[in-house]
Amino acid sequence: MKNRWVVPIVLLAAACGPPVIYDTDGRPVAEPAFMASVDGGWLAVDSSDGGVRAILEVRVPVPEGDVVGLDQTDLHLWTGSGYPVSPVRLNQGSLQCRPSVLDRVECQGKYGDPQACPREGQADAQECYYLLCAEFSLLKLPSVYDPVVLSLGGSLTILQLMTVR
Repeated sequence: MKNRWVVPIVLLAAACGPPVIYDTDGRPVAEPAFMASVDGGWLAVDSSDGGVRAILEVRVPVPEGDVVGLDQTDLHLWTGSGYPVSPVRLNQGSLQCRPSVLDRVECQGKYGDPQACPREGQADAQECYYLLCAEFSLLKLPSVYDPVVLSLGGSLTILQLMTVR
């Protein structure tokens, strides 16, 4: 008798691992030493013979109708007590939009607000974003205790590194 639960359990275990992050060339970061969750994405830090790098993959929200990309001068990374580092490579994906789920949830249901619902003949609101991939060159591999700060679009975010290996 074959065990039919083996395949679903293996697939579930594989899906629960860290996300796969892609560098600016579209190659997966095979074995990151550290990862950090960023609102809308992830930061992965790895080292190899080529040095230490941090790869940022994040969804950047775009106000409706605004197709201007992120200015590279608005993107920096600090690790430890070092100086802010600008990306050495940057790849901005194409603009993607999807209907806003929040508007539908707010307007429907017993306690929903009918004003939030789109009127008949009115287009649904959309959430637009693009995927930004940036690569930073670091002087050394940070530790989980080093402060890591990301400056993206004028806002600063303190990141908590997690060990992956």
